[in-house]
Amino acid sequence: MKLEIEINEKRITELVELEIAKRIVTKYSGEYFDANHGVKTGVEKAIKEYIYAKKDEIIDEVIQRASVEIVRKGLPKFLTDLGTKI
Repeated sequence: MKLEIEINEKRITELVELEIAKRIVTKYSGEYFDANHGVKTGVEKAIKEYIYAKKDEIIDEVIQRASVEIVRKGLPKFLTDLGTKI
């Protein structure tokens, strides 16, 4: 009994390259995911701590900016609307 198998070397090369790429992604993606997640979590915590520490100053700044915008944008519109109703 004789068995002959024709091997397509180009296809085998493609499959080997694909498998190597999959293993690299699988091996390192978990490590990088954990690192990225840790950095992201740390940044979120730092931002929250900063905001809570400076909340009174931030609130004052937001109110000041809102007041300026109300006067700058809202007052002209109010006067225009008031003029059309009179």
